[in-house]
Amino acid sequence: MTTISFTPEDDPEGVTAMFDPYSAWSLRYALDFDLTATEDRDDPHDFRYMFTVDTMQAGDIEDLPEPFRVEGETDVVLLTRSVNIDGGVESAQATFQSIAPFDPAQNRFSKLAPAEGGEKRLADAPPPDERAELAAAEAEEAEDQAQPGSRDTLHFRAPLRKISLPTGATRTMEYTAQGLPEATTTIVGVIDDGINPLHSAFRGSTGTRVDFAWVQDAAAPTGSTTVPFGRELTKAEIDAQLALAPKPEIDQLHALGLADYARAGVNTVAHRLSHGTHVASLAAGDGPDHLRLLTVQLPATVTMNTSGAFMSPFVLAGAAHILDRAWLMSLAEGFPIPVVINFSYSLSGGPHNGLHFLERAIDTLVQAHLERLARQFPTKPGRAEVEVVLPSGNRLAARGHAEKPGDAAGPSVKTVLTLPWRVQPGDESSNFLELWMPRTAAGVELWLTPPGGTPTRVTGLSGSQAVVIHPAGNPAAVIGRISLDRQKGQEALDGVARKKRVLIALAPSCMPPSVGRRPAPSGLWTVELRARITNDQRIEAWIQRDDAPLGYRRPGRQSYFDDPAYPRWDAMTGPADYDDGASVVLRSGSLNGIATGRRSTVVGPTVTRAPRLSSGFPPAGDAPGAPGYERLGLAPERAAALYGASAAPHMRRPDASAEGDRSLVMQGVLGAGAASGSRMPMNGSSVAAPQYTRFLADGYLGLAPPGPALWPAANEAEHQARLGARALPPQSSGVAVHR
Repeated sequence: MTTISFTPEDDPEGVTAMFDPYSAWSLRYALDFDLTATEDRDDPHDFRYMFTVDTMQAGDIEDLPEPFRVEGETDVVLLTRSVNIDGGVESAQATFQSIAPFDPAQNRFSKLAPAEGGEKRLADAPPPDERAELAAAEAEEAEDQAQPGSRDTLHFRAPLRKISLPTGATRTMEYTAQGLPEATTTIVGVIDDGINPLHSAFRGSTGTRVDFAWVQDAAAPTGSTTVPFGRELTKAEIDAQLALAPKPEIDQLHALGLADYARAGVNTVAHRLSHGTHVASLAAGDGPDHLRLLTVQLPATVTMNTSGAFMSPFVLAGAAHILDRAWLMSLAEGFPIPVVINFSYSLSGGPHNGLHFLERAIDTLVQAHLERLARQFPTKPGRAEVEVVLPSGNRLAARGHAEKPGDAAGPSVKTVLTLPWRVQPGDESSNFLELWMPRTAAGVELWLTPPGGTPTRVTGLSGSQAVVIHPAGNPAAVIGRISLDRQKGQEALDGVARKKRVLIALAPSCMPPSVGRRPAPSGLWTVELRARITNDQRIEAWIQRDDAPLGYRRPGRQSYFDDPAYPRWDAMTGPADYDDGASVVLRSGSLNGIATGRRSTVVGPTVTRAPRLSSGFPPAGDAPGAPGYERLGLAPERAAALYGASAAPHMRRPDASAEGDRSLVMQGVLGAGAASGSRMPMNGSSVAAPQYTRFLADGYLGLAPPGPALWPAANEAEHQARLGARALPPQSSGVAVHR
């Protein structure tokens, strides 16, 4: 391909911040191949409903709407309204969730209506005009600042299986008080994939300690139900299955709808190692009876699509569900029960300023839950606590982040970020590149060069109109989509400067046999963004994750920035874990895109080495091959794992660290295998986070756990960017979750 062209996308809903560009691309163009990109797949014709989430922010709670119903909706499943007071400034927030019918056939292609006299085309862009561009940016910013109540609304949609939606079922909910001890009862919530609620690590003296387990993509039960979609398992149902022993556990799981090989799809709970069971065992395995467990198993399509295109609505619903069940248990037991929620997933993209959709929505849910507990138990505030634990991410060496500081001359000269984006052949999934800049950036200009082609300027891109990419002269062959959206709201609400984003979505470079679509070309795409920003601002870029998650055979191949100046290897030991300033592609800034919120605790992974006479974290200058390297006389006992992501200096940093690997040669941390009685190793920040979750839970349980200790070198900026100032000790040889 030597040339590409663009046409405006006709979108009746408007391509603004009101509608998430990920969902827009996936629902209009990518649904067919994104839902058929595995050998074990669900029938895409089953996805006949949409799960929609809206989140809003305003200066006063009276500016937020009351519950509303959109035409065609079948149910409104959640309304949360809360007020945050930070620094004396009041900020009201709300979230809405609803389910509506959906026809995939109407969303697969944009209707590119030909203009009179021929093909519909975009007008040529006028030549750059510094004064006009700056004036336009100032006017746009002033318009946002003048909005009454400064309402900031985001709209997310994700496909929902028809079989998971109850038909005519009544909604019931019961919980009988268990007489749990008021001083120490604690709830651990786990949102993940492949969680075995029957596992022996989750049992106590009175049966399972799992009080509620929501399987979001399970077939809905007939008769009464307790959840808006999928199936919720209660302690009574789980105990009833456990009472059927010695019936094989796999048969018991099948009876609960968790390992059904007659249904197309992925049954990770039946594998040797499942991500969710391992994580849950580290967070709450082999605990006392009063350590209760609430689980949410995400739909397989959510976990399979590692870009996170469909993740936000389901994760938000899961977090709301855990807090709702914790509220119900608190009412029945007569006292507030502290909750620690573990979500061991990460995203590469996002604004990294605490205003990602999920970050803000979780902040809202936590605040609303605390307000509700305070009203219900005014004389028992001490245990009204909610902790949300997230991993720092594993993308340090993924070559998926780049940034460019503003030109020294300021807005009078456009800052230019040029990115060599390598799209791999044989990739049967979409590729996403996000370009973030200050909301006040003026004269945003995007140039795109396909592999072996010529640079083409993208015209017609605005906050109210996206463009689609196709080979020149063939507007029916959609191979990509580009959108521009802005974070709404005033900085005065929370002290966070807003950003705007250009999102480039490409079709797969290789289409599955069942899809008769034109693929996007593989090879080196050159992306160049130009914008007028001040010299203390920056343009940042992130590539979303696109590889196969544990237990899935998704044929996605990770794209990356292929910059020859990027130092991949050091002079002596192998992969380099430092930046030398020669490349715009950076390890710094690779932090999990949903780990910058205010209500979360972020945990990074360490690797344990053989004990030596010294300990600490070597700064970048002490890494072999790094600038200013000086040979260390003694190796540290522990260090950051080579994959452990790093925060940029302007980002929120991780809070603490825990073991991600037992050693360089014995990778992983031991936890529960998928079946009772088994143990398996798994590594990454995904296993560091639940260890910290258990540390927090043990504190509420009154078990006085050891640590986290202050690192000897915790004052080093490089250390804090990856691991925080404190760390849990490594696993002992007699690890838990051994049953």
